[in-house]
Amino acid sequence: MKNSQPAEDHCSTSQKEFVRFLLATPPKSELRCQGLSFSGADLSHLDLCCINFKVANLSHCNLARANLCCASLGRADLSGSVLDGRCANLPGVKMLRSSAGGASLKGCDSEDPSGLQANLEGASLKGVAMEGSQMTGITLRVAKVKNAKLKNCNLRGATLAGTDLPNCDLSGCDLQEANLRGSDVKGAIYEEMLTPLHMSQSVR
Repeated sequence: MKNSQPAEDHCSTSQKEFVRFLLATPPKSELRCQGLSFSGADLSHLDLCCINFKVANLSHCNLARANLCCASLGRADLSGSVLDGRCANLPGVKMLRSSAGGASLKGCDSEDPSGLQANLEGASLKGVAMEGSQMTGITLRVAKVKNAKLKNCNLRGATLAGTDLPNCDLSGCDLQEANLRGSDVKGAIYEEMLTPLHMSQSVR
């Protein structure tokens, strides 16, 4: 029986195929892409709002200026992907326990007037580049953010409790009202911070 089964297809979904999926899906219908592989695909500038990408392979994808508002990316592989640009919308995105090591999120915007907040709880973000991103109220609880570049980020009101932040560059960041209780900030850089840290933010 094992010999009679067809070989597994590990081919990635191309941009052309994915755009065809988008065009064939009604605006109010949920597009389920759970577990699919998009490794290396160019998905930049596309509207990916509310799409289910759970456990999908999005490694080394170009997602620059894509709209990922309220998208589900739980346990997805985003390692080495590019999500740069002010138009890379992340409000309400759910990236719980996703893997985004070495990804680039420069100039991303996770803020939303209606109060939608990005949730990256438990995500692996080692070595990510997030310079200049707007991440007010973002949840990064117990995330792995070692050696990340967070220079000039707006992390006001962010939840960073229990987060691993060793050797991170937090210079120029706004950490007002951010929760850093129990986080590991050994070797982190705090130069030119917009607001001073208070003991109550970092003590368990």
